[in-house]
Amino acid sequence: MRNTSETDVDCGLRIADCGLRISGFRFTVFPNPQSAIRNPKFCLFLACAVLLIPLLPAQDEEKIQKLFREAIEAMGGETYLKVTDTVSEGNYFLFNRDGDSSGLIKFNDWTKFPDKSRNELGNKKKERDVTVFNLEKNEGWILEGQKDTRDATPDEMKSFKNAVKHSLDNILRFRWKDPQNKVFYLGPGEGGDVSLELVQILDPENDTVTIYFDRLSKLPAKVEYRDVDKRGVHLRNVEEYSQWHVVQGVKLPLRIDGFVNGRKASQLFLTKITLSNNLLDSFFSKPVPPK
Repeated sequence: MRNTSETDVDCGLRIADCGLRISGFRFTVFPNPQSAIRNPKFCLFLACAVLLIPLLPAQDEEKIQKLFREAIEAMGGETYLKVTDTVSEGNYFLFNRDGDSSGLIKFNDWTKFPDKSRNELGNKKKERDVTVFNLEKNEGWILEGQKDTRDATPDEMKSFKNAVKHSLDNILRFRWKDPQNKVFYLGPGEGGDVSLELVQILDPENDTVTIYFDRLSKLPAKVEYRDVDKRGVHLRNVEEYSQWHVVQGVKLPLRIDGFVNGRKASQLFLTKITLSNNLLDSFFSKPVPPK
């Protein structure tokens, strides 16, 4: 006969701090503490819980290290890590809330790791938008077509810093190893992400970024982070990486799809990229309007 002093409880529990997911776990609640102590099921549960807790952080740490190291190795290992800069060109598309495309926009980009960037966007050379940022000197400039060059606004500087902070290169080269950050293993994904492994980085500013690793290719499949725009609207940003190709011994994604709050916002297709071009710091200075 069933013991009426016991009550079965079904629950789903997610422990984010240790990266553990427990679903559909069944345990027994005892209104009478003495009956709990005498019940072997409770004693076994308690013993397992005590033994499991100290093992989880070490197991998660090993899993996190393995995922990042395998991803870096899949992208070229030391060859990838030793890249000092990139020069690229390609096609860019923007999408509005209705899903309408801006049409093809050509771009050129120069990036020097870890904190310098020059980007030129537009189909007509004399009407291109040029943005230059040098975070080492906390400087930024915007040149819109044939207008005069202006200093980047505080919001524009913040937006660029945020983009750098959550970029895949910055994560793989620096952030996952930063001792100031906490890193959590979140386990496998759900639904369409079931073939992916999730790791989350939490920094001292309480900013989080989640990296999705492909279990088969070992490559990073996407990055997700939260943001707030200048109107105070909360945004969930996702970048998905695909069409991987080897360039100068480094495996790179030639297509990047951007999503905001689940809506497709952008697509970027690289048509050409070269690595470690010895770009000078002086290249990332105030742009001059075209004549």
